[in-house]
Amino acid sequence: MLGEFAIICENTNLVLQAKKSSKVWRFIVYLLTHRHKSVPQEELIEVFFAQDSVGNPESALRTMVYRARSALAEGGLPFAEEMILVKSGGYSWNSTVSCVVDAEEFEALCKKANAETSDEKRLDILLEAAEVYQGDFLPSASGEMWVMPLARWYRSMYISCTHDALELLTRNDRNVDAEKLCAKTLRMDPFDEKTLEYHLLALLSQGKNAEALDEYKRMEDMYYDVLGVNFSNNLRALYSQIQRPIIKEGISLETVLNEWLETANFPGAFYCDLSVFKTMVQIESRSVSRSGRTAYIVRFDTKHEPGAKGSEIMKQLGTAISNCLRTGDLFTRAGPGQFMIMLYSLTYEDCRTVIDRIMHTLDAKYLSKIAGHSVKPVVPII
Repeated sequence: MLGEFAIICENTNLVLQAKKSSKVWRFIVYLLTHRHKSVPQEELIEVFFAQDSVGNPESALRTMVYRARSALAEGGLPFAEEMILVKSGGYSWNSTVSCVVDAEEFEALCKKANAETSDEKRLDILLEAAEVYQGDFLPSASGEMWVMPLARWYRSMYISCTHDALELLTRNDRNVDAEKLCAKTLRMDPFDEKTLEYHLLALLSQGKNAEALDEYKRMEDMYYDVLGVNFSNNLRALYSQIQRPIIKEGISLETVLNEWLETANFPGAFYCDLSVFKTMVQIESRSVSRSGRTAYIVRFDTKHEPGAKGSEIMKQLGTAISNCLRTGDLFTRAGPGQFMIMLYSLTYEDCRTVIDRIMHTLDAKYLSKIAGHSVKPVVPII
C-alpha cells in the first residue's frame, strides 16, 4: 500500500490495473486497510454511496461485493471467493489467510526503532523501515477522505524515521548513505527543510561543493516560486560553507589569479545570494564612510503569485535588472517577490534614471505586476 497498490501472491503481482478508478478497487483496498475487523454495512454505504443517488444502497453494496470477488478471481488470487467474508451485518477480509501489509510492517519497524537503546541496532532498523516505505500510502486513492489522514500519518512517521536515521548516519560519517536517503526522501517531499539540510551537509562532507551549490540554488528558487517563502536561517547559514573551497595546503596567488578571477566578458550585473549581498552592503558601508562616495540600495516589489505566473514575473524582472545595470553592480533576490540592487557612485537622480530604464525594459503585461520600488542610501556604520 506504500507507493502503488498491489496484491502479490506466490510471486504473482495481482495489481488490478483496469480497476484502479472503480469503486470495486477502492472497496478491496478499504477492506484490506481495515482487515482486522468486520466493517459494518452502514459504514461501507457511507464511504462508497453517500455522494450517489442510489435507490437501494444495500443492493448496490452486495453487487459491489460480488464484483470485487470476481475481480480478485480474474486477477488470479487463489480462493478469491473466500477472501471477502460476510459477518453479522458487515464485511471483512479473510483474516485466516496469511497476509503481510507493508504499511503495517513499516509502522512496526518504526516502533521497534524507538524502543531500541543501541544506536547501531536502531540505525539498522530505521534504514530497514525507510526501505519498506516506497511511497505515500495509497497514492491512487489520495482523494479519498478516509485515505488522507492515514497518508499524512504514514508520511509524518517516515519523515521522523528519516530524520533520526540521517542524524545517526551523519554522526558516523556515513555520508554516501545519508546522501542516498536524502535523495529518496526529497523526491517524495522536496520541501522538507531538515532533509535538505542533511543532504547539503552530506554533499559537502564528500567535497561535492558544486553539486551542493546547484542543489541550494535550485531549491531556493522552488521555495520562492512554489511556496512563496524564504529559506530558513539554518539553510542560509550553509550557503557560505557551500561556497567555501576545500583548503588543504593554503591557497596560492596563482590560484586566485587563474581560477577565482572572471576573465571572460560577462554581460549584465553580478547576481549573488542574499547573504553575499548583505556582506557587500556592510563592506560598502565602511567604504562610504572613508571615501565619501555614494552608494544606494534599490528594492523592487512585485505582486508575486506562487507558481508559474509568479516565477515568470520574477524571471522577467531579474533579466531586466541584469541587462540594465553595469557589470560591477550587484543584485539579489531578497524574497518571493522582491529584488534588491546596489548601485555605486551614482546620485539619487541617477538611481531614478536606472529604475526608469529597468521599468521601460519590461513588457506591459509584466510592468503591471510591479507593486513598487524604493531607493535608500547606504548608511555608514563607522
